[in-house]
Amino acid sequence: MKLPFDFESLPMAISEIMLLLSGASVLGWLLARVIIRRRIHNLQQLIEERKFKLAEYRTLTNDSVDYPIATNASKTVYPKISPDHEPDDLKIIEGIGPKIEEILNREGIHTFEQLTETSVIRIASILKKAGPRFQLHDPSSWPDQASLAREKRWEELEKLKTRLISGNA
Repeated sequence: MKLPFDFESLPMAISEIMLLLSGASVLGWLLARVIIRRRIHNLQQLIEERKFKLAEYRTLTNDSVDYPIATNASKTVYPKISPDHEPDDLKIIEGIGPKIEEILNREGIHTFEQLTETSVIRIASILKKAGPRFQLHDPSSWPDQASLAREKRWEELEKLKTRLISGNA
């Protein structure tokens, strides 16, 4: 009895199977890489949010122990604005417009003093959290400008703003 199998086409069948398996392997590898990168990115964002919450919690509990916190968050908790103290016009600061002032207010920054005490890294993270439109802003000079405004050194503030606008800062 003869088997209905053609041994001459065996190398061709093996090469087709190997080609399909190779293609499936490469496709699976690429897909896994994309999924893992997305998960890592999401986890990194979650970690940063939790670091900020932890820093806020630790400052709210007023512990005398200074815990080492690996975070970009400022350790300052801002008090609510009392009715006898008006919020400052943060739009005086070069680079802060109405939308950014609103974003800073939502994060508890209402006065020049609060802006002065806020780290540039925290301000940048607030802008990053607000979206890509606000990430383009450079808040590196905002605490210095706020310090001048808090001390009512308006002439020096205007000179600094002029240097910033002209790009000579």
